[in-house]
Formats: sequence, C-alpha cells, structure tokens
Amino acid sequence: MSDELDVVADLGAAEGSKKFVSERGPFAINANPPITAPVARELVGPKTACIFGLKPLADKVGKEAAREKIVETVRAFVPGTCTTDLFRQEGPTGMSLAHIWFGPNFPLYRHSHPGLGDCLYYVVGGEVILGKRTLGIGSTIFIPNGQPYKYTAGPAGVELLEFRAGGGTTGEPGLQLDETSLEALQKITDACHENEHLWQAPERIGDTVFRQAEFDSRVDSRE
Repeated sequence: MSDELDVVADLGAAEGSKKFVSERGPFAINANPPITAPVARELVGPKTACIFGLKPLADKVGKEAAREKIVETVRAFVPGTCTTDLFRQEGPTGMSLAHIWFGPNFPLYRHSHPGLGDCLYYVVGGEVILGKRTLGIGSTIFIPNGQPYKYTAGPAGVELLEFRAGGGTTGEPGLQLDETSLEALQKITDACHENEHLWQAPERIGDTVFRQAEFDSRVDSRE
C-alpha cells in the first residue's frame, strides 16, 4: 500500500513540475469531464459544409449541390451523436483522446481524416456494425491515415474512445466526406429520421453498457 501511495504522491508532484516534459507537453490530468451534449439542429447552417472536404462528391454533382446535401444530412444526424474531448494536444505530434457516442442504429457516413493521422477506436459500450462484423465491448479498430470508413451503431447505440497521435498529411482536410452520390446521403438522412426517436445521449461515459444490458434482457424475455 505504501508503494501505491508513493506513486500517487510522485504523480501529484509531477503535475506542477517542469522536469518531465516531452515534445508532446507536460504531465496533465483531465478528471472525468461531463459528456458534451449533441449539437442543436438550429445551429446547423450553410457554414457547416465548410467543416467537410467535399471533393469526391462535388466532382460528381457540383459544389453547391454537395454543400446543400451535406447540410441536410448533418441536420438529420446531429441529435444522434456527441463528441467529448478527454485530452488534446496541439502540434504535429500532439496526442488526443475523445469519447464519442452514437445513438441506436446511427448510420455513420463514409468518410476519412487525411489531415489528422492514424486513428484507433476502442469500444467502451454497445456495438459497432462494420460490414458483416458486429464488434462489442473491448473491440478495437485501427484506421490508417486517410482510409475511408463507415459503420452503423448497434441497437443500443455505441460509445467509443478515439485516440490519435498526429501524423496527418499537411494540406489535407481533417474531415473528408467520401460518399459519392446524393442518393447515398439521402439514404443516411432517411435512416436518421427513422431512428431519432431512440436517441438520448448518455450523461456519463459507459452508460451505453447498461442500456445494452437492458436491451439484451428485453430480447431474452421475448424468446
């Protein structure tokens, strides 16, 4: 026990010390922040399109049509997702860790992050449906820089930890939309409207774990 207390004391001292500072920054603690609420629909406007790199879609349908469609899709999906920064460092080698929640059956659009570097996801609660595979709690997904991907949240939603450590391609967008048709975005928009009555953001990290247990018990009772 004394060894454990010594470690805690050392870390407490390190917090205010400048002796141990890496190229990524000094010792830091972010103690259990509240989950960030979903973005309100009324805040989604024409400027929202500027967040996305739209070239794959714009090359096929034109810039204006691409911008209008992505704004419509974002308005449809914002109640079903929220991102909470747990740790973030600036600079090309900066590490970041974020908690991401998607509501039940949330249809994530095909996209990539060529400006942000490699990404590692860890499933904290619920499930991710990736192609024909269903990935539950404890699963990891590693996505190399710039690789397009999409997935669907499970019937109880999903909570993910997203880790990045820099290495993105300079001059590339941080968020690239890789859907290449208006029809594909309309399908996502329709699915959002069909499922939004199920979406309720958790208050604490890990709440989806309990929702999954409740969902499983309801399924078992019907069998």
